[in-house]
Amino acid sequence: MREVNERISGIDKDAGRWAEADQRFSFRCECGRGESCREHIEMTLAEYERVRSQRDRFAVVPGHESERIERVVERTDRFLIVDKHDAVEPLVQ
Repeated sequence: MREVNERISGIDKDAGRWAEADQRFSFRCECGRGESCREHIEMTLAEYERVRSQRDRFAVVPGHESERIERVVERTDRFLIVDKHDAVEPLVQ
């Protein structure tokens, strides 16, 4: 899902020239459910950039976090930001 969101973000960067700072865009949930998850998260471009600034952090729909492999580092009413545990970081793509 990160690759899909990177493409969306690339397209949405053009929107940075005309979009309001608080305007939200739709991004795919980056949970570990892979292709079976069809959920979307509404985020501003700045929120998404903050998440992707760290390779092991992902934006997920609340309830899609997995305590076995990650910890929640931020909660909002729209999404969670999760950070992978050290043991699984080498597996993060």
